[in-house]
Amino acid sequence: MKRIILILVLIISITLVGCKSGKIEDVPETIAKEKVSNESGGNEDVSAEETTEEIPIHPDDIMMDITILEPDSIGNVYMEATFTNNSKYPITSYSAKVLLKDKNDTTYLSTYDTVMPGETSPKFESFGPETQDPDDYEILGLEITARTEDGNSLYIDYDFKLEEATWWEGDNN
Repeated sequence: MKRIILILVLIISITLVGCKSGKIEDVPETIAKEKVSNESGGNEDVSAEETTEEIPIHPDDIMMDITILEPDSIGNVYMEATFTNNSKYPITSYSAKVLLKDKNDTTYLSTYDTVMPGETSPKFESFGPETQDPDDYEILGLEITARTEDGNSLYIDYDFKLEEATWWEGDNN
């Protein structure tokens, strides 16, 4: 009898867990998207289903200067990068997803130093294309975190393949 009751309780428990809606009940975040231009420039079209709100920091305002370095003593090639913060917000983290076309591999150029408006970041580096050819890398995406006037964190994800940017503001409490 105990075994039957235990089996029924387990079946009911599994059924209730399986019937859960899966919706997150937290406060929804404000997410906005805008088409952004790639490194070479271009027009900025906002699609009809997306909000018309302007992107807080345009990628052209914080684009990297990348230098491919000579191979080290064991033949590894690195890229060195800096960026100048031409936005009105302090940038607290900066991470670019880079495709190395010669190896079909992905690497990240990242820095977590705070860069104030008008300042240039310290140098940061990652692996580079073994061919040392500037045409053998492509910036796929960029993730930044900035500090707003209110002291909140502003998170922005740029996808250069889709020419989109997604951003939201998070409370620092």
